[in-house]
Amino acid sequence: MKRFAQLACALVAAVSIAACAGDNNTPRDDAAPGATGTTGTAGTSTDVDRDWINDRLADGDLDVRLGRLAQERGASADVRALGAMMVEKHTMAGTELKRIANRHNVPAAGAARDNDDAGAQVERLSKLSGAEFDRAYLDLMVEEHEDAIDALEDKARDNDEHADVKDWAAKALPDVRQHLQRAKDLRERLDR
Repeated sequence: MKRFAQLACALVAAVSIAACAGDNNTPRDDAAPGATGTTGTAGTSTDVDRDWINDRLADGDLDVRLGRLAQERGASADVRALGAMMVEKHTMAGTELKRIANRHNVPAAGAARDNDDAGAQVERLSKLSGAEFDRAYLDLMVEEHEDAIDALEDKARDNDEHADVKDWAAKALPDVRQHLQRAKDLRERLDR
């Protein structure tokens, strides 16, 4: 009987060690893309605003696509430079938000989430050139960035949100405000 108890204890210990060693669902800040996290606990995908994250990723992807288009089709050197800045800044912000999404086990839909309106905007602008393109691009950048500021301000003030998502929104706000002001300034110069 004593031998059976020792064998049972050894078996329980071995199973426990194996179970702990095989627990790959613990979220880590350094998790590689594709790593999984737990669900159902604080800070995970069940209580992170998936739609908000994916909307920001889709909006950023649209700004990158339109920025590339501005670099190709813009008549003004300033519009082409704004397009280049949009590509650079929104790519960096999107990469950072994708890391946060990954930590919360939120699939980063980004471009895959592209809706009909975004596709229509890209198609519409791709048919324009010269000053007509510049004006339409700047109008869209003003509209898109005003909407983005509203969404980011709401998230940055949200006390119930995860700190990393809230911090990302607060960190993105100054850049987005700068983008908006630059687009407005360029649009004003074109109107003169």
